[in-house]
Amino acid sequence: MNRFTNWFTTCSAVLCAALAAPCGALAAPLYTLTMIGEAGSAALDVNASGQLVGYQNTGADYHAFFYNGSTVSDLSPVVGGQSIAFRLNDSGTIVGNVYGPSARRGFAYAAGALLSLPPVMRQANGINNAGTIVGSANVSADGGFLQATAATYSAYGGGVLTDLGTTPGGFGSYAAAINDAGHVAGTTVLEETGNIEEPFFYSNGVMQALGSLGGPYSHGWAINNHDQVVGEMGSYVPGGPGGIYAYRAFLYEGGVVTDLGVLLEGGDSTAHDINDQGQIVGETDTVLGRQAFLYVAGSMVLLDGLIDPALGWTVQEANGINELGQIAGTACKAGLCYAVRLDLATAVPEPAELLLLAVGLLALVLAQCARHRHRAIKDKVLGSLASVVRQWKASAADTARFISSMRTVDASQMS
Repeated sequence: MNRFTNWFTTCSAVLCAALAAPCGALAAPLYTLTMIGEAGSAALDVNASGQLVGYQNTGADYHAFFYNGSTVSDLSPVVGGQSIAFRLNDSGTIVGNVYGPSARRGFAYAAGALLSLPPVMRQANGINNAGTIVGSANVSADGGFLQATAATYSAYGGGVLTDLGTTPGGFGSYAAAINDAGHVAGTTVLEETGNIEEPFFYSNGVMQALGSLGGPYSHGWAINNHDQVVGEMGSYVPGGPGGIYAYRAFLYEGGVVTDLGVLLEGGDSTAHDINDQGQIVGETDTVLGRQAFLYVAGSMVLLDGLIDPALGWTVQEANGINELGQIAGTACKAGLCYAVRLDLATAVPEPAELLLLAVGLLALVLAQCARHRHRAIKDKVLGSLASVVRQWKASAADTARFISSMRTVDASQMS
């Protein structure tokens, strides 16, 4: 094999890899997976530092946990009793609930100690970066469940409990999340029995019900700093599992509700979180059971397809996503499920960049072919190139759409 043949073989291999990459860009793992907790654990939220909260199943009950990036801490000795940590802000202040024999109460935890919450605050479900906590509080005289309404409370001072009320004619409500502008997402109870619920969006003193897709049970779970709300809406599905109603993940934005769909006809889906890039995480029914998804650029993508299949994990839950694209959830392997964090593996090249590289290499190949008068080789290269370019055109649009939605994450910050 002469020097030119060696050179040609190397350049051709790079050329083919460059052109083929867009067609299979998603075949390479986009995410790495890190197991955080013990068997029976689940991660429910992740902040800007990659810290996680959630719960661990100890066998007898559930214990809230905090992961600081290197170690897992059991919060139950501090917060007391059976507990679940739902959310944390970028300062590391954690909120959740403690479940007793006959009642539950909200808690807030920071720097190794509990923060004082009003005794009437029965839920602490979310917190923003200003330290405002949302949940529900018993504001009625009898303290009954249906009289508990959505409420906010400042964790860092002021100590003011604000009753958000409910929608007109409602019988109760609870707040799930709050953004940095103080706008809230949650659920309002529209029937005294609690059998009809709708998500709400609260801003400037007004609680707005967002409706449903025809079913009785709908919930708002998260809100980002652009006032986009996600959750699940009951939908009418004849013959669907669990009766004639199923949940569908939704996105509310600017007065418009979008059904995010489902990957199994008649099945359920739910959206748990949305970041400021508009990337949504949740779960959907599939033919393999319940699986976690990432929704970007109008497409629902299973997270199992974005991690290395050789690892043997099935990602069943995706509960939180931060601005770096890190995801908090639950993954299962060999029959056991664990809290996990998914991290973007690397920067993903643009298809256009790959095509430019390929064109440059092609020019070098053809120049060498002309110099050495390898007409047959040149014709073969051109034929192969035409075939690969056709494949590239067929898939580049979809790949570019997905990658462009992910490229807002600065990969250099993931180190």
